[in-house]
Amino acid sequence: MSKISIAEAKAIRESIGATHIVVFSVDSDGTQHVATHGASKLNASQAAKAGNRLKKALGWENDLCNSTPLPRICKNCVFWKADYGMHCFNGWSKDGSDGFCRFEPNHIRVSDNNLCGHFEPNC
Repeated sequence: MSKISIAEAKAIRESIGATHIVVFSVDSDGTQHVATHGASKLNASQAAKAGNRLKKALGWENDLCNSTPLPRICKNCVFWKADYGMHCFNGWSKDGSDGFCRFEPNHIRVSDNNLCGHFEPNC
């Protein structure tokens, strides 16, 4: 399977010094994949639009041509670690909506919907 992760698209974009990237691949069985990435929120939105236009031109179903950028919030970041507290007889003591950013040497407590300056996609 040659599905392209957002992190892989980001790595390619950074390695060539681009602000936007749209990556297209085809598996040996003919399955098509499109991934996009942008350096900023605006670039990501523009890359997603270009990716949607490419998918439409390739004949993908319309419901697959409406992708939007992954929100750059803590819960979508590879450095995010949810805090579920302790497991008790009635389940977890917390719901995981807060946690820790593991980017810095000392883990910083953050909410799952914080905007992140060190965002690295977890998918």
